[in-house]
Amino acid sequence: MLDALVAHERTGSSTDVNDEYAWMSENCGETFEILTEYVSMKSSAESFGVDSCASHEEYISMDAIRLLYEDGLCSGTADAAARAPDAPAVQQPGGGIAWNEAGDYAGTTQRVCGPLAGGGNDYDDVFLNLGRDYPDPERFQIVIWDIGGLEPIDGGRTLCTKGLITLYNGVAQIELYDPSVIEIYG
Repeated sequence: MLDALVAHERTGSSTDVNDEYAWMSENCGETFEILTEYVSMKSSAESFGVDSCASHEEYISMDAIRLLYEDGLCSGTADAAARAPDAPAVQQPGGGIAWNEAGDYAGTTQRVCGPLAGGGNDYDDVFLNLGRDYPDPERFQIVIWDIGGLEPIDGGRTLCTKGLITLYNGVAQIELYDPSVIEIYG
C-alpha cells in the first residue's frame, strides 16, 4: 500500500485515497510515518528547493529519505541516501543515471534521465532543464544547438538522453544537435 500511496503523491493523481491513508494510519503506524515524512519533505523541497539528503537524517527516517532521493528531492551521492544500507538504485527508464548525479560524471559519456522542470530558447538554441528549473545551479540541462524550436513537452515527463557530460558555470549538461536522441517517458 505504501508504494501505491507514494505513486499517488508522485503523480498528483486526483483519486480519492483518504480511506487508504486512514487505514494505514490505524494499522501500519511505522509505514504511515514514512509516508507522512515523505509527503511533508516533498512539499518543502518543491517550495523551497532541494537540500542534501544528509541534512534530513536527524528529522526523518532513512526510508523517507530514500523516497525523496528517488524523486531527486534531496541531493548528493555521498549522502544519507547513498550510504544507507539496502538503498535501492534509482532506476531510470532504459538504464542510465539520475539527473542529480550527472555532475559526478562530468567528462564521461552517460545516459541521463530526469523529470522535465522547465526550459527556454535563445535564438535557435533550446534548453531543457531536468530536476530543477533555471536559474537553479543544481539543475541538469540538455542543450540543443541550432534547431529553432521543439514541439511542447508536458512538464514533469521524464526525459533521457545520452552524451558527453560537461559542466558550464557549475551546471551539468549534455549538448546535442539532434533532438531525436531525446527519449520522452510518462
